[in-house]
Amino acid sequence: MECLDHQSGPVCSIVLQGTLDIYAAAQVRDHLAQRIAEHPLVELQLAAVDEIDTAGVQILLAAKQQASALEHSLRLTAHSPAVIDALELCGLLPYFGDPVVEFGQTSQAKETA
Repeated sequence: MECLDHQSGPVCSIVLQGTLDIYAAAQVRDHLAQRIAEHPLVELQLAAVDEIDTAGVQILLAAKQQASALEHSLRLTAHSPAVIDALELCGLLPYFGDPVVEFGQTSQAKETA
């Protein structure tokens, strides 16, 4: 798993590439925690995440909770099919509340029953 940072004004954009799983969890968790603490707005670009497991989902949840606790913002963007599938399976798309790009079209995450 690679974490590539880009700074554009007040936004710290992080591109995650590869497999977001138990083996990458500690590295990614520490990287995100540091960036979220340093920047009031962090954007995670997820298009290059080819696989994600429950540890990866937990990393995204922890990052969102940390940002909220610090009154910072965390946005998930460019969701890969693997990320969409995992978040839908766990019923978490509404929790993150970010627009999801699916099949080239943007749609707002919908509440599930």
